Amino acid sequence: MEGDYFQGERSMNVRCNCSFVTGAALLMVCLAVPGWASATGTSARKAKAHSKPAQATAVQGSEEIVQKSSAFFAAPPFMAAEDVYAKVVKEGDSTYFLVSLQPRTEFAKGHVPGAVNLPFEEITERSVLKLLPRDRKIVFTCDDGHRSMMASLYFNQLGYSATAMPMGLSHWNRTESAAPLTGSARYPVSTEKADVAVGKAVPAVSSNAGKGNELIAERTRGVLTSRRKLFMNQNEVYEEAAKDGGKGIFLVSIQRPEDYAKGHVPGAINVPFTELASKKSLSKLPTDRKIVVVCYIGHIAAAATLFLNQLGYEAYDLRFGTLGWNDTTEGLGKMKGYLLSLVQDRKYPVERAQENQ
Repeated sequence: MEGDYFQGERSMNVRCNCSFVTGAALLMVCLAVPGWASATGTSARKAKAHSKPAQATAVQGSEEIVQKSSAFFAAPPFMAAEDVYAKVVKEGDSTYFLVSLQPRTEFAKGHVPGAVNLPFEEITERSVLKLLPRDRKIVFTCDDGHRSMMASLYFNQLGYSATAMPMGLSHWNRTESAAPLTGSARYPVSTEKADVAVGKAVPAVSSNAGKGNELIAERTRGVLTSRRKLFMNQNEVYEEAAKDGGKGIFLVSIQRPEDYAKGHVPGAINVPFTELASKKSLSKLPTDRKIVVVCYIGHIAAAATLFLNQLGYEAYDLRFGTLGWNDTTEGLGKMKGYLLSLVQDRKYPVERAQENQ
């Protein structure tokens, strides 16, 4: 999956039972003065007393989102298409619960057999919590795997056990995918380290929901209802990087350091995905530029994109990651062979909506 690149991949066999692959008050004291000044002072103190807790709540909101995401990025969960087919579709293992995030029209045309339909844009609706079981492993599928990984992060933040199927229908059955990976752009890669000074403040999260799952749901709903796109294609990133010296975007590679050193998108700084959910890593990121996150096949970067947008950054996922940028680079790491195989069409069977009627 997105690799045995990360410790999460090595723990994947435990978490997903996958056999195929061996991530922030000072009070003002007013002196006694004439009555009109006293009244003014009282108003000022009240205003201060109300503004500080609000600021503190905003900082605490950011910290809570980071805390609820740290375990996920330490070991991002995946379940290979081959295992989904063998264990869930063929053997009918009831410990798993398949969910397709496809739009309803696409779901009707063809989806992984046995999956229930939950369009990605609806994942924050309250009714969804009644649909998804907490006593089973939820496996998300979609057209290319990217939205599946975002949903996996979101529901893990809420306390569910959720995983994603790499590359989605693009690998399962390409003809059923709305946007499959059909080849690599073969754009240049770099082995030069790019870095940036730490010290930038993490955005303070404003929320009406308080904390806990309500905070996560509200922040995620805000991202999805903004209607802003969350993904960028290779050619878009390439063109943006060429404009004004690349000042319009800020590239972040979340590859493992050893893989980043062997090949990454030129100009990208390295923040390993296992270290992403930390103040130190976040202090490297700007709040006034578009952040484009790059990983191996675009999946962990998709989760990172949702995470950063929850925190108030403007982040985008590079679709298909390094694989789609240049599939010849050794920056794909020790699982390069497996990642290349994800471009293949398994031609697994699909189910049509009418077949369930």
